This record gives sequence, structure tokens and C-alpha cells, in this order.
Amino acid sequence: MELDRRKQALLGAIVDSYVARAEPVGSEWLAASGNLGVRSATIRNEMAEMTDLGYLRQPHTSAGRVPSTLGYRYYVDRLMQWARLSPTTARQLRDLQQLTEGDVEQLLVQTCRLLSSLTGYTSVAAAPSADEITIRSAHLVQMGPSQLLMVAVLENGRVIHRFADLGRPLSPVEVTRLSNGLDEMLRGKPAGAGAPAMAAAVPRELAADEATLRALVAALLRGLEEEAGAAYLEGASHMLEQPEFREADRVEPLIRLLEERRSLYEKLRELLASRPLAVVIGEENPHALLQECSVVMARYQAGERMAGWIAVLGPTRMRYEKAAPAVHFTARALTQAFARIGLA
Repeated sequence: MELDRRKQALLGAIVDSYVARAEPVGSEWLAASGNLGVRSATIRNEMAEMTDLGYLRQPHTSAGRVPSTLGYRYYVDRLMQWARLSPTTARQLRDLQQLTEGDVEQLLVQTCRLLSSLTGYTSVAAAPSADEITIRSAHLVQMGPSQLLMVAVLENGRVIHRFADLGRPLSPVEVTRLSNGLDEMLRGKPAGAGAPAMAAAVPRELAADEATLRALVAALLRGLEEEAGAAYLEGASHMLEQPEFREADRVEPLIRLLEERRSLYEKLRELLASRPLAVVIGEENPHALLQECSVVMARYQAGERMAGWIAVLGPTRMRYEKAAPAVHFTARALTQAFARIGLA
């Protein structure tokens, strides 16, 4: 329901106070602040009514109030004004979008590190992907008499490395022949294709090497499966800085989730759906381990066919007015960076 102006002002003041102090907000404190222009008794009555409406909750009897998930949602959708980026932050984002060197992993790790520093929250990013990512190229590097390093470059800029030991000495000429054959088999193929389908394309002139090439393809595809759904994460320690997560039984499950990158990737990807920007607050989250957190996510583009996402994860007592623009403009900077790199 729509709140009247007094209740809106009261809700905004409670959110601001609770975010800043991490303590339930009482009517006397709000009256003493002088910003609302009403007495504590009036504020107390309004707070009781807003609690009945579900916008506030009272953690303990005779304690002050804190915003509920519904209260935060109303604040984000109706009251919040995005904070302006500081000149330093704007310069850092401009520097980010100018990057044209290094691989995708370096770009995303650097971006997560910057976003975590800007917001003070844990940041997570996913590499760009399409419904069907293809392999741009593949080649072999000899690391020892029988050891090979397999390198596959994907359409989205990701580089996959895997070691293989063939158990017999290899000559440089043989390594070159196998490398050319592997590239011919994999170039332009979907990264998710199965090993049998790949092996069926062994070049006729390499029929004698078919068993070796089958083994190399199978090993490389295992690497592709392991890398799928990887999330890049920075600033996990910021969770430990929040008063909400100082109790071991509350923080341990969350830390375990942060460590399980693939599981975290899947959970966060579901939240964004088709929206360019999403703010998911507390109990709105369908995943139990994230219901004491809020997530601000934004999509970025990497050419016409591919997209990824970047997010911050923090307590529901989040500075949404700062986190939302930081995530939004970071995603825009990533889009510009990928445009300069030339991913298509």
C-alpha cells in the first residue's frame, strides 16, 4: 500500500539510522534528531501502525524497530535516490572500460576487486556466455618428454588449460601434428559437445593418432565442464565485518556458500532472470542461505550474442543508494571494456 508522507519520512529515517548504526531505532531517538518535526508519542504511534502493516519489525519487546524486507523494498522502490559517484570512482570506472589487454579472468577479477572496494561488500561476477559457446582455437604446448599443456580459447574470451601425460616420449614434430589436429577437430565446435561427437571428426590424415586425440579431447572437455558456471569473487572478508554475521552459526553457512563458487553462480544467476538490474532483499530470496542477505546485480554485454553479470552481496542492512549505482555503472564499464576488446 502507499504510505502517506509522514510514514514515508519516518521509514526513510529508520532505514538510514539502522544502516548507519546497526541498532534498533526508537521513537525518542528519532524525535531528538529533529528531522521529522513531530513528538516522540506521535512517532511511536506511527511506528506501531507501520509494524502492523509489515514495514517494520520489533526484534525484542520494548526495543526499537528495524526495517522488514517489505520496508526495505518500499524504500528501494519509492524513496531511495541514487548516490552520485565521486570523481575518484568515476575515474576508476573509466580506467576499467579502457582495458584492452589481459584475459577475461583478469578483467573480471580486477572488476570485482574494484566493486568490492567501492561498496564495502562482497562482489561476484560471471564470465560472458551465450546459449551455445563455441571454441575459437585449441593447441598443445610440450612441457616435458611426454607431458602436454592443452589450451582452448572460447568464444567468450575464456582460456581453459589442462595438463595431459601421454606416457611416452613425443617429438616436436609429433606435438605440432597433434596440435594442428586438435585445433581442426575443435575449432568452431560447441564447448558443451560430448567427446564422442568431437572424436568423430578426426582428420583422415591423423587416423593413426585417433586414440591419442580422443584422449586429449576427453581430457579437455572435462576441463570445460569443470570451468562452466565459475564465479569470480572478491571481498568475502567484508561479510565478517558486518555485525549481523559475527555469530558463527550465522556466518559459517554463508562462507561455505561463497567458497562453493559453482553453487553460488547458479543461485545468483536465477535471481537476475531477464532484468538488466535486480535488487533482491532478504526473504525475497528463494535460497535459504541468502535470506539474511541482499543482492544487487546487473547484466553486462559482451558483443551482440553474449552477456554476463556482476553483483554485490551484503546484509539486508545495505547502503542500497550506494550499491545500486556502483553495480549499474560497473556493469556499463564492463560492457565498454568488452566492446573495446572486440568480443562478438
